[in-house]
Amino acid sequence: MGRVLLYLVCRVFGDTIGRDVTEIASHFLFGADLKINLEKTMRILISGGIGFIGSSLALALSKLKNHVIIIDRRDNNKGEKIYEKNNYISFYRGDIRDRYFISSILEKESIDGIIHLAAISRVIDAEKNPTDCLSINVEGYKSIIEKASLVSYKKPWIIFGSSREVYGSQTLLPVTENVEKKYVNIYGKSKLQGEKLTKEYFNNNNVSALILRFSNVYGNKFDILDRVIPKFIISTFLEKPLVIEGGGQVIDFTHIDDTVATIIKSIEYISGNDKIFDDFHILPGKGKSLYELIEIIESVLGKKATIKVNNKRNYDVEKFIGDPSKRIKILNKSKFLSLEEGIRKSIPNYLGDLK
Repeated sequence: MGRVLLYLVCRVFGDTIGRDVTEIASHFLFGADLKINLEKTMRILISGGIGFIGSSLALALSKLKNHVIIIDRRDNNKGEKIYEKNNYISFYRGDIRDRYFISSILEKESIDGIIHLAAISRVIDAEKNPTDCLSINVEGYKSIIEKASLVSYKKPWIIFGSSREVYGSQTLLPVTENVEKKYVNIYGKSKLQGEKLTKEYFNNNNVSALILRFSNVYGNKFDILDRVIPKFIISTFLEKPLVIEGGGQVIDFTHIDDTVATIIKSIEYISGNDKIFDDFHILPGKGKSLYELIEIIESVLGKKATIKVNNKRNYDVEKFIGDPSKRIKILNKSKFLSLEEGIRKSIPNYLGDLK
């Protein structure tokens, strides 16, 4: 175990370091400490299962003895490394826009449900490649929907992973699910089109479907390290400047463990109810400014950050706080980690490999 991780254990846990360091570190991996369960095991397909949320969810579902079928086009061997020696996970490499590929897997695996997470999933990447974003996020999802409608067995339920970006900039906070969707970027546009496809799948097939809107998920070692929270943590630790685009953003950050646990509760909800359609937020409903985020990171790390402010980007949503009330009512899950708790839990994953 590296010097950085040992330092972090001392810094984050204080007087608890008499515990075995490996035990402490393992507490943070793959949502291992989540109190989650399902009444029955299922065969669940996750598109985009090599991604941050997808890989975390797949491992959690496999621990509950569900058979998870992963499809992802990425060719970086990450999937094999994550999923090797796991008898509950099958991994297929391919493009979701390939209808023959999708059809063959759906028929071969005889699945109970689909969790669609495959996407160009970052706003900045979508702005740089709008054609690819719409092709993958919309046409790729349409491919899955079409082939799921044609399976020879009972049609699978679908959970669509959407985003707060469909709302754009809203004047009234917190944002509820029924407000007008006013996206301001290509990614938000693609996700709103995906939501419409999900509703069509429900209407045309009389099969249950859910839309889950994520909000700035962060937290474990599968995260993308140049996203805001890991980037700020790493830069502060290494005493490098933090670059803020605009500076006025308020964001509803969500820890990956809460995201995974809520998706699993959503699976329990959708699989136990025939012919339902619903949508709700997966977020704590607690907005924090970027400066408040930096103060928390400084406090936990015991280091002072240097901040550089650039001009605001025209495709960024300035302020967003989501209303979690509907999710709490439907799923009976109200307790989410605070941002400080989530930061403390995440730091060893982001900095553990630094020398």
